[in-house]
Amino acid sequence: MYKNKIFGIIITTAFCFLIFNQANSYGLDEHISYSLDEILEKVENANVDLKTMDADIKYSRVISLLDSEEVSLGYLQYKKPKKLNLNFFPPRNEINVIDGVYIWIYHLEEKQVEKYEISNDLDSPQGMDIFDLGYEYTTDKAKENYTITLLDDIATEEEALYHIELIPKESFESDYDRILLWIREGLWLPVQYQMFESDGEIINTIELTNIQINPDIPDKIFVLDLPDDVEILEPFK
Repeated sequence: MYKNKIFGIIITTAFCFLIFNQANSYGLDEHISYSLDEILEKVENANVDLKTMDADIKYSRVISLLDSEEVSLGYLQYKKPKKLNLNFFPPRNEINVIDGVYIWIYHLEEKQVEKYEISNDLDSPQGMDIFDLGYEYTTDKAKENYTITLLDDIATEEEALYHIELIPKESFESDYDRILLWIREGLWLPVQYQMFESDGEIINTIELTNIQINPDIPDKIFVLDLPDDVEILEPFK
């Protein structure tokens, strides 16, 4: 189902490397060129400090053969372990909640909710194959599954970005041929992601802005309160 695919992409990118810690940003004169191993070490070490986060999100999906582009705007809230509230504004008009056990995809206009169990990969929407990396990430695991390359080290007066490429190895099954990350120095969090499908014919892009690390987020945010007239669908049951 196409909407499931989109949701899987959002979760994959929002959490594949959502394990960074916030720090003060650097000016151009203070920029340091880190090696790939140093960047990955910072990513892994920072995971310990990340408890919650929220951010605005922009998601776009371009299909070159159809000359089409879909853009969705919204915001997300995340809390360890494995809790997410992701809202998309109209026209998409969709609420996605992960409560630690289930994925709930609420289509408000259709008054329907898709429900998936996240404890079993076979019962997850397509695109969820990298989901656990956001919570069990290690440098060794990433290197086992991907060929990782530092492409660019881009420094401006406003920020410094590290441009990283991940190519799935033949032994690792992935929905994406290639993943690109732009990691902001100091924040140590990707501020943009791109995932390529079908040999680059389909490009999915995620942009995160207004990122807040470790805000106070109550657990009730991750409980989906549904009206009585909403239909719950469990596609894999």
